[in-house]
Amino acid sequence: MAGVFKWDDHGSLPSNTMAEESVLGTVLLGGKETFEKAKSWIRDDNAFYTTDNKKIWQTIELLYKDKEHIDVVTVTNKAKDIFGSNKISAYFITGLTSELPSKSKVEDYSRIVWEKYIQRETAKSAQVLYGATTTSLDNTKTILRKHKELVNELENLQPSAIKDTDQLITEAEIAVKEGGNIIKFNTPYLDRFAGGMTKKELTVLGGRPGHGKSVFSLNIIRNLMDQDLKIMLINREMTNEETFKRIFAMEGHKDNVSYTDIRNGKFEMSKEMNFNKIVEKVREKYTSDKFLVIDHIRTLEDTLIEIGRHKPDVVIDDYIQLIKVSSFNKNKDRRFEIEEILNQYKWACKEHNCHAILVSQLNREIERRLDPRPKMSDYSESGVIEQTAETALFVYYPYNHSPEENNKYESEIITAKTRYGEIGRFVIGFDGNRCRFFPTPQEAQLNVTIDTRKDSKS
Repeated sequence: MAGVFKWDDHGSLPSNTMAEESVLGTVLLGGKETFEKAKSWIRDDNAFYTTDNKKIWQTIELLYKDKEHIDVVTVTNKAKDIFGSNKISAYFITGLTSELPSKSKVEDYSRIVWEKYIQRETAKSAQVLYGATTTSLDNTKTILRKHKELVNELENLQPSAIKDTDQLITEAEIAVKEGGNIIKFNTPYLDRFAGGMTKKELTVLGGRPGHGKSVFSLNIIRNLMDQDLKIMLINREMTNEETFKRIFAMEGHKDNVSYTDIRNGKFEMSKEMNFNKIVEKVREKYTSDKFLVIDHIRTLEDTLIEIGRHKPDVVIDDYIQLIKVSSFNKNKDRRFEIEEILNQYKWACKEHNCHAILVSQLNREIERRLDPRPKMSDYSESGVIEQTAETALFVYYPYNHSPEENNKYESEIITAKTRYGEIGRFVIGFDGNRCRFFPTPQEAQLNVTIDTRKDSKS
C-alpha cells in the first residue's frame, strides 16, 4: 500500500547469523558455565533471528533449567523430543561446534546477537511510529501509545549499567592493591598538599596571566613522564610549536640554554651543540605513545571525541574559558556553559578512567586587592568549580606585583580545595627563563648561578 513504511522496502532486518551460530557452538562446547555467560547478554530467545538457532537456544535453556548436562548429544536428543526428529538435524547441531574461536569469546558473540535484536525491535518501533503519519488523527493516539510501549520494552532490553555488588567490591580491592587509583604528581609538595591525582576526578589550576600556570602544567607533565603514563595536552591559546620551545628550555636547564636563547634562535657554537643534545633528549622522552599535544580543537564535543579516541591517563586542558559548547546559545549565561564543560569532563574522566587538570583564568578584580593572592571566589565561575572539582590549585608569582619586595625566584602554590590533602600555601622555586619550578627558591637561584658561571667561562 502506497505511503506505508515497510522495513523490507529499505533492506532486510538487522541480524548476524554467524554470531548466533558462534554463541550456540561455544555453549555446546563449554556447557553450563559458558551458557551462563551468554545468558548474561541474551535474555530473550527472540534475540535469535533464524528459527533453527532459536529452537536450539530454547532447547539449551530447558536443559539448563532441568540441571542436565549441555553438549551436542544432549541438545540433539532434547531437540528431537521437543520439536520432532525432522525439524532440526543432528548434522546441523554438530556443525555448530566446528572451526570455532575460543570459548572465552562467547560474551562478545552474545553482545553482537543482542545488539542486532535491539536494532530489529527499534525498527519495529519506527515502523509503528511512521504509521502515525499515514493514518487518521483518530488512530494517532493509539499508534503513539503502541510506540511508547515498544520504547519501554526496548529500555528494558538494554543491559543494565548497575554492577553486581561483589564485582564492585572486587574492583575496589584491586584499586587499593594497585595503589588506590592514585597518580603521583612526582612532586613532593604537590603529592603532600594536594594528595596526588585520583583517576576519574578533576583538578582545576588557576592563575592570572604571567604567573606561570601554563609553565607549571608543563612541569607537571615532565614529572609524569617517568611513570609510564599517557599524557594529553590540549592547547587552546598556545601553539604546539611554542609548547615544545618551552619544553626545550625546561629540559635544557642544566645545559646552559635558556628560553630567551631558544626564542631568539641564535646560539653560540657551544650553546648550539647543547641545544642539539636537548632536542634529541626531548625527542627520545616525549614520544607520541606517551605524550599527545593538540592545538587545533576548540569545542567541547571535539575534545570529548579525542579523549575517547586516545584514552590518556591524564588530560591537561589549557584553558577552559576558551572551550566552546556548540549546542549552547550565545545569549545564555556563560556560567551554565562552564558548568556543562566541567560536568562533561567529569563524566569523560569516569568513562575513560583518567584524571583531568583544567587550567583556568581568574577574574581581573584580583589585581585591585591589597592582597592579590588568589582564592576560590576569584574563579569566574567559582561556585561551579568548587562543586565539581576535587582539587583546586593556584599558581601565584609575587614578584609580578612587587618586584622590589620579592625574590624573582620565588613562587607560591596555593591549595584552595582538596579532598585528600591539606589546604594551605607553600613557597617553591621558579626560574621563568628556564621554564622550571624547583622545590625551593634557593635551588632555582643556585641553578641560575651555575649557568651564569658557565656563560662567563665560554
